[in-house]
Amino acid sequence: MRPERHLRWSIALLAIFLATGLWLEAMIGLRAEGWADVPLRREFLRLGHAHGGILALVNVGLAWALGQLGTPEAWAGKIRLAAWSGAALVGAGFIAGGLMHGPTDPGPPILVVPAGALLLLSSLVATALVRPDDRPPGG
Repeated sequence: MRPERHLRWSIALLAIFLATGLWLEAMIGLRAEGWADVPLRREFLRLGHAHGGILALVNVGLAWALGQLGTPEAWAGKIRLAAWSGAALVGAGFIAGGLMHGPTDPGPPILVVPAGALLLLSSLVATALVRPDDRPPGG
């Protein structure tokens, strides 16, 4: 993933999760049946909106940091892809888990949340550790 694409997609991801939050608040405010009156659904939709938005902002900061730290492009492209994918999976996993929930538990899509969190965490660790003169991954 190129730097410009990472930044644009991160801002787009932020817009998506902001819109999700606005939609959710409208559903709660209008007392839309099936949305606001199901506590488990409401909770997981809020978790998806909040986590997705914050992690999209983390990606905006990461896009800046990779350039400032002089991370080699062979590493930076993989880091960008992992970070953006991780943020998208966490937010979308919470939302989808809330939409497809059982009586007491979130739905199966919630299982992508830990995977997304690990992708994002590994990208942040790699950003902190990789130096400008490090060899490319796998090379």
